[in-house]
Amino acid sequence: MPEHDLREGQSMPLPSYLSYLMYQTEQHRRAMAADHVARHGLSFPKWVAMLSLARFGECSMTRLAKLSAADRTTLTRSIDGLIRDGLVERGGAPNDRRKVVVRLTHTGAALLEQIRGELAPLHQEACSELSADEQSALAFYLKKMLGGLIPEPDWKDEILSFGPPLPAMA
Repeated sequence: MPEHDLREGQSMPLPSYLSYLMYQTEQHRRAMAADHVARHGLSFPKWVAMLSLARFGECSMTRLAKLSAADRTTLTRSIDGLIRDGLVERGGAPNDRRKVVVRLTHTGAALLEQIRGELAPLHQEACSELSADEQSALAFYLKKMLGGLIPEPDWKDEILSFGPPLPAMA
């Protein structure tokens, strides 16, 4: 059998095995990242919230919870702590002052950039067993899997692009 055929010696159905492998991979990666961001006084949920705000821009709490796949209660606690630390601010939306949004502060953006640079070697290490082509293929298949789990087309496009949708072309 080819080296990449994972069915040999496997005792569970392939979809279950894929879920198990993704879970284990993410848990190990998360533990490495969490240890690192903790050195900066951040929990993993706070770091994810900051990453999401950096990527998607200012958001309502509902939108941020959806885009970051975060539990709303955990997200609220994380944002409150980030506000206390001066890394995130809460305010009115520019086009509708009645709507409350959260956004990174300059201090939060600077810290996030510092952490991103420090974590780059960890991300490279996590992918070190994969060639560039294998990394591209894995990203392609994970996007397909994630896309199948998100039923709302608007959310799906935004989450899979990992950024706001591009403006419609006229």
